[in-house]
Amino acid sequence: MAAQYAPIPMGCLLRASTAQRMGSPVRVTEKRGMGMGSNRGNPAIFDLSGRIAIVTGGSRGIGRAIACGYAQAGARVVVASRNLDACQEVVDGIQSEGGEGLAVQARVGDLDDQVALVETTVAHFGGLDVLVNNAAILRPHVIEKLTPEEFDELFAVNVRGPVFLSRMALPHLEASKRGVIIHVTAAGGHNPMAGIGAYGATKAAMLNWTRVMAQEWSPRGVRVHALTPGPVATDMILPRDANRREEFVRDLSGETLLGRVADPEELVGPAIFLASDASSFMTGQALIVDGGLMA
Repeated sequence: MAAQYAPIPMGCLLRASTAQRMGSPVRVTEKRGMGMGSNRGNPAIFDLSGRIAIVTGGSRGIGRAIACGYAQAGARVVVASRNLDACQEVVDGIQSEGGEGLAVQARVGDLDDQVALVETTVAHFGGLDVLVNNAAILRPHVIEKLTPEEFDELFAVNVRGPVFLSRMALPHLEASKRGVIIHVTAAGGHNPMAGIGAYGATKAAMLNWTRVMAQEWSPRGVRVHALTPGPVATDMILPRDANRREEFVRDLSGETLLGRVADPEELVGPAIFLASDASSFMTGQALIVDGGLMA
């Protein structure tokens, strides 16, 4: 399936946080202004003005928050996922606040879609500076229930997807002279966790690929990072059943030193740091933002 895109006037009118929308008992920190003017006064070293970023899995959760945050910091943002309408909703919000964005439908595990995603981005905006490989699937199972099909799907989306998309984007990132790749990983990639073994293995693989890519590509001017969130209140991990959700969030909160799960917007600052000149002497490392889960 070739990637589709819909250029439109946009804006990042964020809905209530996932935690709030799902009614989960999450203590969320006060929101910093989400309008386009909220970046005023921040040091220029964190400014993303003039940069072009692709955020995969950008229609919801952490990806949506990063896409909006990048737009607020001045970047032109390509929001990519399987759901074009959801991507367009994010882009509409970006544009309504004065930013620039583009919605692109792409399955990151599909190599043809990867080509179309990169080519569409470069054709529309004229280049590429930042690639955020955020799209992933979970498929939680104990080993006995894991099927070969699920195993293959997890590695196709969570590993093959970001590896080959990064390779596809490399010439453009190198040409930008300030290219950055950010792989969104997971605590399960650092510390094995029962019940999500296959998912954790894919994220461990991406931690390895982060260092290998940095070793091979940093000398060519492309820095490569991993961003490891701890438990974050997103649709991807929260159970739909209200009673299970409350228990799930309570249990996860008890495992962090801060005593809560994160809101997706709390990953925006770290993601801006990694994409900006503020991290100019950093590559091949994982930035862990987990509320003390692995401390």
